[in-house]
Amino acid sequence: MAPSVEPWRHEFKSGVCLMPAHLLSKCRRLMLESAHFFCSGHDLHMAISWYPGHMHKANKEMAALINDIDVVIEVLDARMPQASSNPLLQSMRQGKPCLRILNKADLANPHITRDWLDHFNREPLSFAASSAKDKRIETADVLYLCQKLMRKANAGKPVPVVNPTDNPDVAALRAWKQEHKKHQILIVGIPNVGKSSILNQLIGKKIARTGNEPAITKGQQRVRLNDHWYLVDTPGVLWPKLEDQAAAYRLALSGAIRNTAMEFTDVALFSAQMLLEQFPQRLRERYDMETLPPTGEQFMQALAHKRGCVRKDGDVDWHKVAELLIHDYRAGRFGPMTLERPPVAQSTPAPNAD
Repeated sequence: MAPSVEPWRHEFKSGVCLMPAHLLSKCRRLMLESAHFFCSGHDLHMAISWYPGHMHKANKEMAALINDIDVVIEVLDARMPQASSNPLLQSMRQGKPCLRILNKADLANPHITRDWLDHFNREPLSFAASSAKDKRIETADVLYLCQKLMRKANAGKPVPVVNPTDNPDVAALRAWKQEHKKHQILIVGIPNVGKSSILNQLIGKKIARTGNEPAITKGQQRVRLNDHWYLVDTPGVLWPKLEDQAAAYRLALSGAIRNTAMEFTDVALFSAQMLLEQFPQRLRERYDMETLPPTGEQFMQALAHKRGCVRKDGDVDWHKVAELLIHDYRAGRFGPMTLERPPVAQSTPAPNAD
């Protein structure tokens, strides 16, 4: 078997050890305690963390802006709605109504996307809609849902009492101002979730740069949707510490983590194991393999030899084969694939895994 690039990984995963077992166990424990590694099953992976300065600044600006916002739109990845939702937003919203748009729905399982929409629609002051490459969400739909959320949020609030002694002209002006009040929508999302593409779709012209890489939008911008509604765009942001490292690896697989901030081999090994467990038939079909190896590492080795990702000395070119698997996923070459299910949908039969 060709050796891995990282000897410590090969030793842990294969059982081939160059040191006494008690020292190996102690080394593994120290690595986990260092917070630079996390354990997935029997595999040890580098912990992912990416929170550059512009994200810290953007999160602070959003928190300061929220008081002037009427509705928050959170753009999520339909393949992983939980991993792509910013946990800071829940407290930052301060009870503001929220519209969640499950983007890239064409790359996700439509049955499970429906379950996620139902899940979010059951939450208070929350609506959800999907958007796909071949069926983008329309501006009219977004405004309609935002208006419904506003009515929902205002229901039960005390209605201002008109004083009969007030000047009729002043009362009429106050009513006119209330009727023609300008409303603001804040649109947020993690890097590379497609937020800029949705913004351009809603505006009807290209005002935000788009691309298949994270952190393209660097600052806020305010744009007009119609006479009464304005949209405030923000940079794609993550949060300071990615506590759920399995979710962080799913984000890295999707392209939400900058390539220079992650180890391709680690992400590919994690992803290969996940795909073997959940989507074995997709792997067979994509890579024309009748029999699949039992582990992610063995699968990557087999894929490397099948696709020519081998160095001149015969060793596996781990970075090259890792790029192959990751880019195939990002391009949707495995077909519609959802990696997360909503809590209420666990018992709902929906075809996804093979």
